[in-house]
Amino acid sequence: MRVGLLSFVCCLFLAAPAARAQSVNASQTPPDEQNETMIDTLKRMQIKREESEHQKLLEKGTQIKEEAEALAKETDKQPQKRLPRSSEKKLKEIEKFARQIRTESGGSQDEPLDSPPPNLAEALKQLCEASERLNTNLAKTSRRVVSIAVVGDATEIIQLVKIIRNYLN
Repeated sequence: MRVGLLSFVCCLFLAAPAARAQSVNASQTPPDEQNETMIDTLKRMQIKREESEHQKLLEKGTQIKEEAEALAKETDKQPQKRLPRSSEKKLKEIEKFARQIRTESGGSQDEPLDSPPPNLAEALKQLCEASERLNTNLAKTSRRVVSIAVVGDATEIIQLVKIIRNYLN
């Protein structure tokens, strides 16, 4: 009986470290699974960041449209149909946002307008139309699409802002 009890105790002492090693290995995931999980997490984070950046571009397009409409309304209120000096800030914001949209969309060069507007009213009308087109084209594109129409509209807005600056009081 003592031999049986002694052998039982010895087996317990020998089996305990093996059981402990199995429980430690079971709680750890294999390195391949860890790498896949980390890669998936990084991809999800990248997708969220790209979606966030695209959403910011859409917001900038909306702001350009609102600022252009505000400039047109401000000019209609003026008796001489001229822009007040205070419009410079709005023009700078429109140009800044248009440059950011153009850069994010893959464009980089300024191209002169094919037919520049002859007066301030036409320039503002063309600016409102271009901002509307830009907004529509931005809404149609996804975060992965490079749109030539978006780049063209942003470039047109930049050129129109330069022309409109000449009409400031």
